[in-house]
Parts: sequence; C-alpha cells; structure tokens
Amino acid sequence: MSIQYRTFGFAAKFAVVAAALALSACSPSAGGKSGGAPGSALESASDFPMGSKDAKVVMIEYASITCPHCANFHTNVLPTIKEKYITPGKVRYVFREFPTMPVELATAGHLLARCAGGEKRDQVIDALMRGQTDLVTQAQGPSGAKQALLNVAVSVGMNESQFDACMANQDLLKVLVEVQEGGVKAGVQGTPAIFINGESFEAPGGREMTADDVSKALDAALAKAK
Repeated sequence: MSIQYRTFGFAAKFAVVAAALALSACSPSAGGKSGGAPGSALESASDFPMGSKDAKVVMIEYASITCPHCANFHTNVLPTIKEKYITPGKVRYVFREFPTMPVELATAGHLLARCAGGEKRDQVIDALMRGQTDLVTQAQGPSGAKQALLNVAVSVGMNESQFDACMANQDLLKVLVEVQEGGVKAGVQGTPAIFINGESFEAPGGREMTADDVSKALDAALAKAK
C-alpha cells in the first residue's frame, strides 16, 4: 500500500516513539484556548481545556485521529459525557494528541487542528474523527493525504498557503512531540487512553468503552472529590 504522507516530512521521532509501543487499542461548551495558565495541576500550558476551571474532576484523553477506537469514543461516547458532565461544569476535559499508525497522517491532522486553534480546533478534530475512513481512503488515492486534509482546512477558513505553512510549523510540531512523550511517560499503551483525576481508566475486560462505563467512573470520582 502506498499512502502519500511522506511529502509532509515530519520528524522521524514520531515513528520511533510509536514503534516502541505495544499499543493495546490503536497503534502507531466551546473549545478552549491553549497557552494560558493551566486550570489545575493536571493540565499543561499546551492544553486546550474544555469545561469549568472550578470542576473538581479532570478527564484527560490521549487519542489519535487515525485510531478507529478513538473515532468510536469521539462519536458515540464523548457527546454524552459533554452533555452530562462537561457542559454543566462538573468535569474539565482535555484532549491530547497521541498520533498512531499511519503516524505521519495522524500527525498532519493534529497539526492542522492546532493551527486552526480554539473552537476551530475542535471542529477539525470532529471532522477528522467522523470522516476517518474517508480520510485514510483518500490518503491512499492519487490526490494523497494533502488534498484530504486541505478539504478540512478550507472548511474552517484556511487557504492552501496557510495550510502549507501549518504543515511546516516546527514549533507546533515540537509541541505535538512533547505531548506524545508526556503520554508515554504517563503510561499510555493504547488509544483512546483516559485518565480521571490522574488515574488511568479502562473499560471492564478491556472491551470498547461505553458512555455508561465512563459515566460511572466520573460519578465515582465526583463523589470522592466532595
């Protein structure tokens, strides 16, 4: 299979990190604004948090836009969690990038989301997660990954020149590497990886997470935090 992501020329470090992992799942409110003071000790300055700073529970998700399990979580679980916990201010939510195979395509998608920023970052991630199958299929075709991602970029108001500049943004690429390395240090071994108030959460039996699974874990964390 010849997928055309090599033209992006991203740092080989992503491939090295991904290859070193034995990933068990996938292998290698409004949107917040990154760069500000973290709302809790669990957050970092590069995060785009969603939800109230006063929330006593912080849920961090490490995920990849090329991971089918992540796409399932994004489309079938996260909307319920947003409605029940994040929007009402009970839970603070942070999405962190953890590019998985094909790493360069995933990295390009996450880089595009960072370049878009704010609410548009959320829109890019949502579009890539929901259109994941088409994205990978298009990346294998004659137009390659660039056109597939450029279509999403245009949908949030970027032109081709801005897209190309984004793909060459070494500062943001460095941030993505640091976020992924942070995930490795935190013990991420599969995506999506969920941490609730710093504690790793997995569905019983290692099966696909459901909204009910996550809700029960968040309820327990909220009760404990009182």
